[in-house]
Amino acid sequence: MMRKKVNQIGKFTLKEIEEQPQVIEKTIENSKIYKELAEKINQLQPELIILTGSGSSFNAGFASIYMFNKIAKIPTWVVHSSEFPYIIKPIIKRRHLLIAISQSGESPGTVAAVESKEVTSIAVTAHSQSPLAQQCSMVLPLLTGEERSVMATKTYTAQIAALTRLAIELGQYNRELSSSYLTDLLTALKKIPKETQNILTPLKQSIKGLSSYYKFVKHAFILGSGPDYATAMEAALKLKEGARILAEAYSAPEFRHGPITLADEYTMILAIIPHQTSSRFASVSTLLEKVKQRHSSILGITPDQDLPFDFLIKMPLLPEELSPLVNILPIQYLAYFIAILRGYDPDNPKFLTKVVREE
Repeated sequence: MMRKKVNQIGKFTLKEIEEQPQVIEKTIENSKIYKELAEKINQLQPELIILTGSGSSFNAGFASIYMFNKIAKIPTWVVHSSEFPYIIKPIIKRRHLLIAISQSGESPGTVAAVESKEVTSIAVTAHSQSPLAQQCSMVLPLLTGEERSVMATKTYTAQIAALTRLAIELGQYNRELSSSYLTDLLTALKKIPKETQNILTPLKQSIKGLSSYYKFVKHAFILGSGPDYATAMEAALKLKEGARILAEAYSAPEFRHGPITLADEYTMILAIIPHQTSSRFASVSTLLEKVKQRHSSILGITPDQDLPFDFLIKMPLLPEELSPLVNILPIQYLAYFIAILRGYDPDNPKFLTKVVREE
């Protein structure tokens, strides 16, 4: 068997990372479907919204609950579909809304979660004829096209974009919020495709240069807080899948409660740092000062601001709830380039498949 040419390794992963601006734009542009779904949800008056999924789909759901809780003001939580039968099934009832997230619409645990017809359900999937879509009451389509890399990139951000757009539409029924605030939030969301398209090339080159510093890293801690905690979880997954780095995600304040003792000169710290105007900034920055004393290498991802860390990647400044849509981009590139340097194929990580058929 001929060995795969070096320039072909990871070509789908790279292509799909760079398709994300277009995918996000297509996914959020159909105002009609979001208004229709929001109206149906408002008519239901759900007491609780439950999001469920596996892997990156779970992480996308986790990133989205901040929007649903803050904007829609409907109590919302997320659970792994594998744990759904044990945590949620005993309490599910008619006045709940279940949002099931699966790129393929075939993940068995996610499909099983919506089998009960007693609860209203929405399928968030790229395949409108999939088993998940057929089981659910409604479908929120992801206009991603086929994703061929096993590593989810464009489907992950499409899931967040779709759920964010839905949360903003639900916010229209929340009388505590001004229409101008929601308009500004939606405008910021719609600008993300163009803003990310503009930074892709310089971001790619910057991360490519940085990746050689982390070629031999074996352990990494990914730190974030608020919506960036969800990004940290997805970042850790990408580094495990693609680069085979033992990466763990922590809410930044929780890192003080034990794990900080493991930070040393052999450990990579990837920190997602909020803007200085954020109420979260002081907590994260003081933690990183302590980490620096442990001689760990810190790679910071932050909105456009200068900070005193080893390496710094500057991203567009957005409303905090939207930050997961852009802050994952440099980490996807990082996982890709480290994988290539190590001779791994991020399109087909060892032992992984695109759809997990058994759970």
